[in-house]
Amino acid sequence: EIETKLSYERRKFDESDSLVKTSSNRLTEIDKNLPDHKVNLNYLQIEKSFSESQLSYFRDEIRKLRETEKSFDDKTNNLRTQKTEALRKQSQVITQKQDVDKKIQRLTDKITATKLAVGEFDSHSTNGNEKLLSNQEKFNSLIQSLETLERQKIKLERIIQNHKHSISEINLRIKKFTDEKIKSENDMHELSELIDASSKGANKYETKIKFAKGIMHEDYSISKLKHSTQDFGIEGLVYEILSWDKKYERASLAVCSDWIKAVVVKDFESLMLLAEFVTDKKLPKLKIIPLEAIPEVKIELPKQNGVLGILSDYVNCKKNFLPLKNFLFGNVVLVESRNIAIQLSKSGFKAITISGEYFEAKATSVVIDNNSKISKLTKIINMSDSVEGLQQLIAALRQTVLKKKNRAKKLDLLIKNYEKRRSLSELGMTTTANSLSELKSRISQIIQNKKLFESRINQLQRTQERISRELINRKSHLESLESQIKLVRENYAEPAMDRIANELTLVNEQIVEQDKKLAPIQNELKQKQSHLAELMAHDTKITGEKKNLQHTVSLMNQEKYHLDIDIRRATKDKDTSESELVKLRDEEQKLISTSGTSVEKMTEFDNSLESLNSKERDSTKEISSRERNTDTLNRDLTDLRQKESKITSLLTKFGFDINIEVFDAESTISSLESEQNRIKNSLNAGAPLQYVEISNGYKSSSSKKNMLEKERNTIVAFIESVEKDKRQTFLDAFDIVDTQVKDAFSKMTGGSAWLELENEDDIFNSGLNYLIQFPGKPKRESTSISGGEKTLAATVFVLALQKLNPSPFYMFDEVDAHLDAPNAEKLSTIIKERSEGSQFIMVSLKDSVVEKARLIYGVFPKHGVSHVVKYKDKRILSSLENQQ
Repeated sequence: EIETKLSYERRKFDESDSLVKTSSNRLTEIDKNLPDHKVNLNYLQIEKSFSESQLSYFRDEIRKLRETEKSFDDKTNNLRTQKTEALRKQSQVITQKQDVDKKIQRLTDKITATKLAVGEFDSHSTNGNEKLLSNQEKFNSLIQSLETLERQKIKLERIIQNHKHSISEINLRIKKFTDEKIKSENDMHELSELIDASSKGANKYETKIKFAKGIMHEDYSISKLKHSTQDFGIEGLVYEILSWDKKYERASLAVCSDWIKAVVVKDFESLMLLAEFVTDKKLPKLKIIPLEAIPEVKIELPKQNGVLGILSDYVNCKKNFLPLKNFLFGNVVLVESRNIAIQLSKSGFKAITISGEYFEAKATSVVIDNNSKISKLTKIINMSDSVEGLQQLIAALRQTVLKKKNRAKKLDLLIKNYEKRRSLSELGMTTTANSLSELKSRISQIIQNKKLFESRINQLQRTQERISRELINRKSHLESLESQIKLVRENYAEPAMDRIANELTLVNEQIVEQDKKLAPIQNELKQKQSHLAELMAHDTKITGEKKNLQHTVSLMNQEKYHLDIDIRRATKDKDTSESELVKLRDEEQKLISTSGTSVEKMTEFDNSLESLNSKERDSTKEISSRERNTDTLNRDLTDLRQKESKITSLLTKFGFDINIEVFDAESTISSLESEQNRIKNSLNAGAPLQYVEISNGYKSSSSKKNMLEKERNTIVAFIESVEKDKRQTFLDAFDIVDTQVKDAFSKMTGGSAWLELENEDDIFNSGLNYLIQFPGKPKRESTSISGGEKTLAATVFVLALQKLNPSPFYMFDEVDAHLDAPNAEKLSTIIKERSEGSQFIMVSLKDSVVEKARLIYGVFPKHGVSHVVKYKDKRILSSLENQQ
């Protein structure tokens, strides 16, 4: 009970103290604003007096102007009466002219129809001209296109001709190179055969020459001397100088077989020179016969049957070689048979038979030559130089064959190159031919279009000529109708119409003059009435402001009075509560001193206290509900007062006032009605209604337009503000999350992590990049890291989001499973720091995480059943109680 009273008195003391402070502040504010309101009230009173004097002045001026306006109205009414009479006369004349007007109307209708026809034909003519011009332009364009295509056609044909010429030239070159290649191949074949044959012959003679040189016969010496015949005075060889018939060949060879290869020189000096050369060169044996040293040999021919004669007579030679012939054959007798030869031999003669049986004198020896021939070794040996030259020639021919082979290869390359060029030219010619074909088809199409446009242009020209003729006819008809109308008007014109018109003109001029004089007066009257209305509205406004200010001052005085009363009452209640609090604290101390022996009373007091607390909570709820209702009613009352103030200010603008002064408007109404009657006949009676309709329509459209523009601008501004706020909110949230990610990741791993926008210019249509850089590793995106690293990065991101918009609780399921002990320790430290704003429920098997939890649930199996163990950290609970 003491605690309840103590609590009640404490609350009462606090309420009184708060009321005193609030009322004092409000009272200070009222004292500050009240003098300003009084000054404004005095200013409004002065302005009200000035406004009333202005109103009185303008009312007098308006009355004078209305009297002047009335006198002008009387004069104007007389003039309008005259005008009415003239109009009556004019109506009579008009009645007489109705027939004329009907005729004129009929003619006018015809003119209108004719003008419409003329306009229609003009339109047709214009359209025809436009179509004709358009078709002519298209026709000219087609001609230009046709000329361009013709030029392109000529170019393409020229290109085709060039391709054909190129192909022809290439074919000629290919043929030329092919012929040259074939000729080279034939030459190579012939040269190869010649080389083979020459090689065989050269090889054959080379063997013989080697053999002849090897035996070192006299033929070798002869062959060596053959090249130096002029140097040694050599006339030739015996078998070269002498000759004989085939019949006596056996006999001649048998006789001179030893001398047949002897060298014949001019004199003995030549012999010695030649002998010295042979000795120096160590040549084989050589027989030398000097012509000058040959002795003269002559015998007498025995007279015996069977003797044919001296053998020298049957040997032929030149005259200068006769001594040689006589030396070799001049002492030998040619006989028919062997017996005769034997007989002559025994007689001391040298005898030889035609068959080649040679018997020396006295039959000392016999030489039989059955089929001997002059050895060709000399020729063979002489041919050695030719064979060597032949070998060189063969080598040269082989080089020539090689060159021809290389030339043939080059010709093959040239032929292939020209064949490629021919293929390209043929391809280009084919492409050009296709283009030419397409071009010809286009030219054909354009020629057809040209003919079509020519026919269309001719048709349009004929149509245009027909329209021109019809237009001329219609215009002549129109001129005829206009002349008829002019004639009718001249025939039916009357002097009365002119007179009435002059009279009406005079009356109208007088009325206009009166209106001109009256207009400044009416304008001045309207201005003064408008100024009067403004003054009245201003006066009404001043009156309203004055009343509002008086009301405000009155309310402030009343509020000040009530505040003084409330302050005094609250001060008194505060003092009373303070004294009661002192008493109750003393009683409380007494009770505390006796509480050790009063357990039962404490229990009773606790029960009573609990019931009282329950009542207090119910009372507090009811008070809160009533306070909310009071606040709602106060807001509604404030809204109603604001609406009342707006309506009052709106009515004030229109001159409304409860105490507004009333004046007589009959004179104004009568002057306006008379003015309306005066101008009724001269003006369009329906104009006001039309003006009202048009004006209302314009105002409505204008107001709608303005309203739509205003709404549009409002919507655009709202959208822009929303976009701006949305962007700024997003960027603020992004900065917060980015900062928290950097901080949390750095604490947990010592590395770096941050967020990046993919496109800063379009942040809502692009995404975010979550970049991670662990210590000693390069930076990577969160999508390309390992599973454990992803878990750590995701946990850091969730903790960063917690700072932005904390949730009541977070559930983590073994997020530390892939972390080592140091990182798990760091994670538990961060979660413990963040648990001050939210609750974290976490499944974990790490000791470093579990030891930092305030409430732990352990689950273990026993006999196939899961058991739960609950543990509260009492140290944390005690620290929380101490803080409370």
